[in-house]
Amino acid sequence: MSDTDRPEQRALEQHALGKRIVREATPAERERHAAIRATVGGELPEIVAWAREQSARVGGQTAVGTVFTSNEITVLDAIDAYAASHNLPGRSAVVREALARLLDIRVEVEPKRSA
Repeated sequence: MSDTDRPEQRALEQHALGKRIVREATPAERERHAAIRATVGGELPEIVAWAREQSARVGGQTAVGTVFTSNEITVLDAIDAYAASHNLPGRSAVVREALARLLDIRVEVEPKRSA
């Protein structure tokens, strides 16, 4: 098997090129995504309240950390691919944009700096 035949190598090459792979979700993926949306939807009022309280309390920026398990590497790959395809500087910018959309607040996202 050559290097380009390995899935992780193809993913790295696609990330480097900034190309996004678009495919139809499988029935199992659609079911899992629906379950996640339902769970998050139920937790959303609590998340919004917590975020607004934190923001008001510190009067500025609040750091939010996330720990991913080795089983969730596809999440990091998706975040990296989104950042690359939307000219964002990295994972934190993607998370800021996602939270801004989720919480329906305006957040300035700094574009990727040219090297």
